[in-house]
Amino acid sequence: MKPLQVGLIGCGTIGRALAEFLLREFPRQARLAYVCEHRAEKVQALSRKFKIKPRLTHLHELIRRSDFVIEAASARVAGEAAALTLRRHKQILVMSAGGLIGNRAWMKALARTQGRLWVPSGAVAGLDGLLAARESGLKRVRLITRKPPQALESAGYFLKHRFPKLRGNQEVRVYAGPALRAVADFPQNVNVAAVLSLAGLGPRKTRVEIWTSKRYKENTHEILIESKSGEIRILLKNVPSTMNPKTSALAFYSAMALMRRIFSNFQIGT
Repeated sequence: MKPLQVGLIGCGTIGRALAEFLLREFPRQARLAYVCEHRAEKVQALSRKFKIKPRLTHLHELIRRSDFVIEAASARVAGEAAALTLRRHKQILVMSAGGLIGNRAWMKALARTQGRLWVPSGAVAGLDGLLAARESGLKRVRLITRKPPQALESAGYFLKHRFPKLRGNQEVRVYAGPALRAVADFPQNVNVAAVLSLAGLGPRKTRVEIWTSKRYKENTHEILIESKSGEIRILLKNVPSTMNPKTSALAFYSAMALMRRIFSNFQIGT
């Protein structure tokens, strides 16, 4: 069988990690053929390391020529890339799940496509439980995220709101509201909220709180799920990625686990 022609959108920290995983683990099943990235030196570094020559191209051509697309760029790109890929009846793995929230184009394309849209669990453990609870009837989904100040300071939310003054080990809540607003205001910080929204009650009914403190050294997510079948409580303490402190290391590994599921013949779990 011919290897799938893979197109990578974004060759930053996450994109490079996924490309390296693909090239190392599935050299017969997939070939990294196209890359969309405005920083050519990033692509050149990847090419030298693995002795490959992916074609540097623009978004539309990449999607037109690729069999399988990996989006690892930004929430701003994700929704458009998903819609374009699905319209061509192809497969796409979306890392920036926040870009799917509030974007109707990909939802319309999904209703008519023979393609597939893959979204990794990211830093969310227990997503199988949420999907099962949804079948029984969800009542409430709540996310409480705690992050170190350096992981939150550059969020767009603080262009309109002053970042709180933190005294000692004081814990401060910087946001409380629907996931829809959290995803818009903290696009690089609450991918968990986006994934929970897509899997559960939607972005308007999923409630989010974001807290920060100098004493926080890791990203912590507390997920509360209430349904007709019972209650699920999940506590995640994720070490920030050494490559990108805004991202939990588990987010990388989750995408790799999903890629292993896509490109291999064995599946376990929901």
